[in-house]
Amino acid sequence: MPVISATGSHGFTLLELLVVLAIMVLLAGAWPFAAQRLFPNQQLRSEGQILMGALRIARMTARLKGVPQALEFREAGDGYEAGAERHSLPVGIIAHIRNVGPSIRPVTVRFFPDGSSSGGVIDLAIPRRTLSVRVGKITGRAELVE
Repeated sequence: MPVISATGSHGFTLLELLVVLAIMVLLAGAWPFAAQRLFPNQQLRSEGQILMGALRIARMTARLKGVPQALEFREAGDGYEAGAERHSLPVGIIAHIRNVGPSIRPVTVRFFPDGSSSGGVIDLAIPRRTLSVRVGKITGRAELVE
């Protein structure tokens, strides 16, 4: 048996619809913050892609300008700098660089005008997962290793 309001009409009142819409807006606004905590693996992968882009830009800049370029990682592992560009990693993600060969500084990946680099492996880590970006010494090519 359908429910009929005191006025004899069926459906929702305007106030009920506004309350539902307000709740939906609050949930939609909270989603980006909740998604970071719900999907840390995706966030780690996204940061790996951003790092790969920064490495490619540094390599291309070194080749185009004919001047060595460096991507320097902060000692705390919470971010890196490429020239004037600074990138901070989200809370919970730590960057650590492992150099394959001798390098000027253990927290720097340097790209040279001939396309080569100082090489190394950059680990991005969250508590139970690590994603690595390998930078070739001869080619300077960066690749994502899961």
